[in-house]
Amino acid sequence: MAAFMQVPVPAHRKERHFRLKDDLSLNLSNEELRERYRFGREGLTFISNLVSDDITRKTQRNHALTVSQMVMVTLRFLATGSFLQVVGDTIGLYKGTVSLIVSDVLTSLCNKRDEFIKWPRNVDETRGDFNRLSGFPNVLGAIDGTHVRIQAPSED
Repeated sequence: MAAFMQVPVPAHRKERHFRLKDDLSLNLSNEELRERYRFGREGLTFISNLVSDDITRKTQRNHALTVSQMVMVTLRFLATGSFLQVVGDTIGLYKGTVSLIVSDVLTSLCNKRDEFIKWPRNVDETRGDFNRLSGFPNVLGAIDGTHVRIQAPSED
């Protein structure tokens, strides 16, 4: 029995696969990118370049997600309005990984807000301009957006 215990037995490991379920690459058509992430190739590239210094992983491992992939995971989460678990299951990542990615990308974007959001310097002049152009008194700014017509509820 002792002789049997001393024989080295090679460990049988299950082969590891690092394949994402969803195609997190820019190889999709512009229309498919817009359907999945609400941004086309140009927009995804712009956002990736914007946040790359903040979210690039400092690792030597082969399977770290690229900046573009992290941006796409975040945009998929925001575009679907779904849960981290569902987005992770769809893409093939753990919920905790998706949470870290979304947090890192959004923190980076929030830190860059002053580059894109500008407040008026002269409040009185801005109020006057809005009043002259549109007849709205005491307005300091406007937010660009999309109006979506909704059916009013029958109660409340």
